[in-house]
Amino acid sequence: MILLLGNRIQPATMLAYHLQPDRVACIGSADRPETLDEVTAALAHLPRPPRVEGRRKVAPYRLDETLAAIDALLADRADLAPVIGLTGCPLPMSIAGYEAGRRLGCPVLYVNTQGAEIVDFTRPEQTEPLRIRFKKVDDYLAICGLAAFERGKPACVSTEADRQNAAQLLGRAGEAGIRLIAALRAAGLPQAGVVHLPAAGLDDEVRRLLRGLARARLLTDRIERLDGSVTCRIPAAGEAAFLNGDWLEAYVWGVAEALRGLEPALFDVAARGVAFRSGTAEREIDFIALRGGVPLIASCKSSADPWHKEDLDELAAIAQLLGGNYVTRLFIAHQNPPLRVSSQAADPYRQFQEQARRLRIVLVTGRDLGRLDEILRQELLDPTYKPV
Repeated sequence: MILLLGNRIQPATMLAYHLQPDRVACIGSADRPETLDEVTAALAHLPRPPRVEGRRKVAPYRLDETLAAIDALLADRADLAPVIGLTGCPLPMSIAGYEAGRRLGCPVLYVNTQGAEIVDFTRPEQTEPLRIRFKKVDDYLAICGLAAFERGKPACVSTEADRQNAAQLLGRAGEAGIRLIAALRAAGLPQAGVVHLPAAGLDDEVRRLLRGLARARLLTDRIERLDGSVTCRIPAAGEAAFLNGDWLEAYVWGVAEALRGLEPALFDVAARGVAFRSGTAEREIDFIALRGGVPLIASCKSSADPWHKEDLDELAAIAQLLGGNYVTRLFIAHQNPPLRVSSQAADPYRQFQEQARRLRIVLVTGRDLGRLDEILRQELLDPTYKPV
């Protein structure tokens, strides 16, 4: 297999992951020579790593250089059955690759991720289903040149099932959930220990939620006072972190797993709280699901004011590492969109929405959480922003 490379390693490596070639040669753009090293490292993580036998750099807009590089790689190798991969390379290199394939009578392949198929440009009427099924998210990270690592979590008294029950309770509680989290934060979160909730912030819906959290062992020693206030204990640092924000990540995970139970083929694998290194920088994905080698990622924000454009920039930067515009991106917030104060003043939330649109990010606000299953399914099957 001869891979023609541009500046993104993921599409090209997906083709090698699908076909599992014995040998690979790489022709990279001189504008970004480091791509050759990145693809070589990524190929080492394939289930059956191929032998990398050639690495060449060409001027990306000189068709003759790409053609000469292909000829040089195949010189005196009549025993080989070459395949040329175009996915992700600059257009002039693609044209040269097609011309070389036409002359050699070999397949010239392109990965159509949206259609989950491989197209042979020399026989466009014949397509092959893209059969990439990752068993672990770490494997996908590896072919993107990224290294996953475990990040420590604070200890919990409650079980994973307890926390999942609590997450579903909070995620579907609407305004009452927003009021309860605000009351807990005002009373002392993110610390574990005794919290006192004044009666003024505790309507009937919030009190029902408190009882539900107590049944799920996220709160203990709950005492309702004569003055209407409530005293309770947050038993450990893990429960404090959960109530302070981790619950939203757990809610998204629970919704996705329930959806997968109904439609097993909807996505292949998912994970939450995935930490990885890109060079010396550490990043984290709150939620990721892979469908046929194409990722959907989500950033989960449960703060009182989650509408910060730098968080959108961070989500877009992570998407760029995982495949650029092949990646579906969700920004999931617990809060409802703020009301517009004045029609004449600049509206920060409208600016936030526009930034999300420019970065190809789908916004999911508190009012959407109850139908998150519909949103996940739609974005996995027919994303708002199509892969390009």
